[in-house]
Amino acid sequence: MTTCSVCGGVLPARRGPRARRYCSRACQAKAYRARRQRDQEHRIGPGEERELLEAYAGVSATELADRLAAAARRLADALNTGLPADAADLDVMARVPAVLAARARQVAPAADTVAPRPEVQGSPPEPSRDDSAPTSPRHRQAPQRTAPARRKRLSQKAARAVADSARLVKDADHRDTHRWNLIAEDGTVLGHVEPSYGGTGRSGRNGWNYRLAGSFAGSGPYKTREEAALRCALAWTRVATAPVRRTLTVD
Repeated sequence: MTTCSVCGGVLPARRGPRARRYCSRACQAKAYRARRQRDQEHRIGPGEERELLEAYAGVSATELADRLAAAARRLADALNTGLPADAADLDVMARVPAVLAARARQVAPAADTVAPRPEVQGSPPEPSRDDSAPTSPRHRQAPQRTAPARRKRLSQKAARAVADSARLVKDADHRDTHRWNLIAEDGTVLGHVEPSYGGTGRSGRNGWNYRLAGSFAGSGPYKTREEAALRCALAWTRVATAPVRRTLTVD
């Protein structure tokens, strides 16, 4: 860099190992104030916390985490390609963590509260002790093994019927995230389709990605939104018809 990033003037000769970015202390201070102002624009004040909780009252914590992860991925793609960050993604990165933190603070006092112990009139009788009962470790009851709840495996015909009925529906936060949900007629959410950023055009898009519901791993990019939705439906069909592995857990 040979010019100042603030005023565009010529930079003086470098005196140390680090390259200069500003031609004077005044430009350096001006850049610092600009960064502080940008940070203040996306910072949530104490008075806005209640409004955010009311605005996101109908959104689950899992959905908020999905939005936060999607915004973080788009910001990372923009940084890697040298494109300017989207203001909507910056807003999500500032608001969603504040909402999650506010909800956690509301739950924390209830978790720390200990219910008072009821008063007992007199000492309770001690349970009878049977000295003849075996007490050695080998006579102790073995831990019970239980199988965890397993997902239901669908047949090929049933899975294809669900996938064929799926349609792309705009996400509730589509205006900010441009995300579409792939939802079947019975309400099953197969996955999500969202833009992929990394192109050299003005918008930075280079196609569409998809990811299955409940997963943070995406796949793509694909040229069109419909192609990404088709790939998502095929991937969901493979998962829904895959054999279920049986595992045992020890309580």
